[in-house]
Amino acid sequence: MLFPSSTMGNYFHAFILVCSGSCFIISPLLAGNVLKDVVMVREDTSVTLSCFDSPPTSSVLVTWKMMSAREDRWSYLLSANCIDGQTDGRSSRVFGGRTFEISADASLIFRAAAAVQGHYSCVIERHDKKLQERIVLLALIKLTVTPTPPVTVDSTLRLAAQVSPASVAAWGTWVSSSGEQLYTEISHDKGSLLSKLPRITSKDIGVYTCRIRVHGNNATSVSEHRVDVTVNESAVFSFKDVTHGVSRSLASLSHSPVTLTCPQILGDYVLLYWEYPGKEMELIFQFDRWRRSSTSQTKPQLHLIDPTSLAAAGNFSFLLRPALKDGGLYLCEVFLDDKAFSQASRLSVLHVYAKSSSSALDLSCMYSERSQIKNIRWSYVQDPSRLLQSAAVVGRITTSVALPVTNETAGLYACTLYLKNGNFIQYMYTVAMANTDPTVSPGPALPPAGVEQSLSHHSREVENIYENPDDLRQQTPPQGAVYMDLKPTGELDVYKELDRYNQCCA
Repeated sequence: MLFPSSTMGNYFHAFILVCSGSCFIISPLLAGNVLKDVVMVREDTSVTLSCFDSPPTSSVLVTWKMMSAREDRWSYLLSANCIDGQTDGRSSRVFGGRTFEISADASLIFRAAAAVQGHYSCVIERHDKKLQERIVLLALIKLTVTPTPPVTVDSTLRLAAQVSPASVAAWGTWVSSSGEQLYTEISHDKGSLLSKLPRITSKDIGVYTCRIRVHGNNATSVSEHRVDVTVNESAVFSFKDVTHGVSRSLASLSHSPVTLTCPQILGDYVLLYWEYPGKEMELIFQFDRWRRSSTSQTKPQLHLIDPTSLAAAGNFSFLLRPALKDGGLYLCEVFLDDKAFSQASRLSVLHVYAKSSSSALDLSCMYSERSQIKNIRWSYVQDPSRLLQSAAVVGRITTSVALPVTNETAGLYACTLYLKNGNFIQYMYTVAMANTDPTVSPGPALPPAGVEQSLSHHSREVENIYENPDDLRQQTPPQGAVYMDLKPTGELDVYKELDRYNQCCA
């Protein structure tokens, strides 16, 4: 509502915010003028609007008017004669279902509610001439704590404030009982302020404070409003609404980045579990976006991707640079209020190393999480039809190149690991005729040396090199090779055998 200065004379602008249990801030702008003051009271408490900056020294007429939020015109409320700052008698009136009263010093007194939300005007006149007009805005705020305390252990507590009319807050935040500033979401167009306490425990019992500042106030003036939070320690919340995503099958080169995705939900917090075959599942990472806290237990090479933006908005995913031993099942759980969402990813890791002797160069591929692997083999890139002799043990396959290297044996050798879902990953190794020691490149590169990694669809059936271990025994093994029948009695036996070779791939 615009008030031309020619009709208002000298006037003063103010806000009133009504709070119920906590608070939020709004700051409507009237006629482009700077707002000088903000008065905050709680819902259904007494409101006192002062008319005078300083009491007049002569007789004046004080008139209070109101313009509700649903109207665009002023309605008369009350008026009184005032001499030396004192009225000639108190009067009252019921308007909008509320009782308004003029006090002895000409202030307007009433109880705040939605029915009386709007603008208030106090006009001071002498001999039918306007001397001053004061404009006050009354805004309402509804505060909720959900669920109503005492809350159940492990549940998610919501601290919310809703302002009407919605406008721009200068600043606002929720603060925990320990003095820690909580992440707070402010929706300016909706006039809301929200914070949460996920996985609440008895440690969260206490007083929580909403700190606010409104445009026009002193920059150092902060208003605080508090709510009590209690916890029912005898009851524990259980997530019954759980959505499971489709399991993913992944493969990665050792120490190369692989993304572990989580359910794409704007969640409150995320838990990441890891299960190595034959061992119990363990929690390895947790992040609470409201408390801004994260914990990584066992894997320093595991990171939450861009926690300042994606995770801050509740979209979680992880970046892992796995060692061979990091293969296994990863389970990501995202929680939103009373709902849970899970996403499982099974990861196989491929590691390549070379070992030379006076007569041969042994190229070895090691791999983990073999439950999802269909096949693994060495091939000669320059002539894919050439059959390379390979020695296989659980978790490792080795091919040998006779020394010295010749024109027929130099070139690219590829170790390809095929997953049961049709995807594959490939590691390339360059064998050169130079007198330098050949090495394995640890990351993606282009020929003549390096690694090529691919996770594309592979439709052609590939012979399983492990189907006839007796055939492998008939081949001439490289020196020191160990052969075994790949029919272990259990997964744990397989990985115990694999652990024998961990020293090879540091």
